[in-house]
Amino acid sequence: MADVPAAMDRHLEVLRSRSDGSLIMGASRLTGRYWTGSLWHFQDPSVAPHVEQCTAGVQTEAGIADLQLINDNQLIVASDSGAVEMWQLSEEGESFQALWYSYGHDSTAHTISVAPDYNTAVSGGADATIKIWDLETKLAMKTLKAHTGTVWCISCNPQDKHVFLSCAQDGRALMWDTRKEKAACSLGKGVIGGVPTCITWSVNRQTDVTIGCETGEVMMLELRDQSQPVHRWRPHTRTVHRLAYCPQEPSWLATVSDDCDVVVTSLQSDPNIVYQSSDHQDMVRGVSWSPAGQQLHSCGWDTKVFHHKLSGFDGPNPTQQMDCNLLNGEAANRKPEH
Repeated sequence: MADVPAAMDRHLEVLRSRSDGSLIMGASRLTGRYWTGSLWHFQDPSVAPHVEQCTAGVQTEAGIADLQLINDNQLIVASDSGAVEMWQLSEEGESFQALWYSYGHDSTAHTISVAPDYNTAVSGGADATIKIWDLETKLAMKTLKAHTGTVWCISCNPQDKHVFLSCAQDGRALMWDTRKEKAACSLGKGVIGGVPTCITWSVNRQTDVTIGCETGEVMMLELRDQSQPVHRWRPHTRTVHRLAYCPQEPSWLATVSDDCDVVVTSLQSDPNIVYQSSDHQDMVRGVSWSPAGQQLHSCGWDTKVFHHKLSGFDGPNPTQQMDCNLLNGEAANRKPEH
């Protein structure tokens, strides 16, 4: 514990739940002209982000923009320096060790995703490029150039190691096959109403893709028929930053946004907001479900971590249930925009 940073970095960017329920978190701080960052492990999620109660922590040379777990003890990081890094958490969960890093992007690496074979990762950055990484050789096998703006999000298909999604500031969402040099297809052409900022696969259907936009809107597309969204609603008033489907209740989608809200929407039929929290006082950047699925963790630029307890999966708590106004795209019971 001697190497643990003395204080938590201000901007909490991302958190991930391990299979035992503990949390790994990445943070960043602007110091002068430079971003610094840190990685943290909390065996007891309820004590995050209190430094004195963390299990492990380490200072990094650049801010953490994104991280994904390869397994419970290995993680891959996208950093503000443009580097992709692999870290090892000790078996006891009490220390981090840097395994390797590579400056694959010419500017900030904003996003990283791991393929289901755990041998490949895909990163995207502000240089508008996508990198395919071989995690065994530690080399970028391929650079893909189709976007003309910052790549905000990458999502590997959970079943097919060759297929992944990307979305970028150029307003496009693409589906890729790593065996090809060009994008397999453009998603939601003429349907996406704003810049797509996050994208993910639906948990229970490989043919469904969910996209969050800078307008606060979220939509679900059926890949076989993209003429109109399966669902379209606006749970937020500002940019949607991350999407997370509940592992135990695949119809529940958690979204976090620059409007400081954490929202869970049920997609069992028409979109219906079953939980909403306005506890954060600054942009919410990270969200992760606990393995059991009944607790949701969120973090943001207010240096806060909140643990949201949801009702059982037999149905939402009526006191938390709110309706989505699908005609004008605004959710009921909204708080004023910040």
